[in-house]
Amino acid sequence: MLFQNKYDRARKWQIEEKEKREAMNGQKDMKDEVEIADLLEKGDMYALISSAMFTIMPVAILVLLIIVLAGMLFMRIL
Repeated sequence: MLFQNKYDRARKWQIEEKEKREAMNGQKDMKDEVEIADLLEKGDMYALISSAMFTIMPVAILVLLIIVLAGMLFMRIL
């Protein structure tokens, strides 16, 4: 590998930091993953869904209209 020494040092540092955190917590089997529900507040899911709809739906409708118009022009219905 091109930067093998740097990679090894970084990996060694990560392992040492993880061991320090585990020693401070006193629990080695503690779950490291963060759940999405832990990060969201009460109205966040509604805000995420509505913002996605306002962002994605106009683009999707525009693309569908272009496809329909191209099909109509191809079939000479217009």
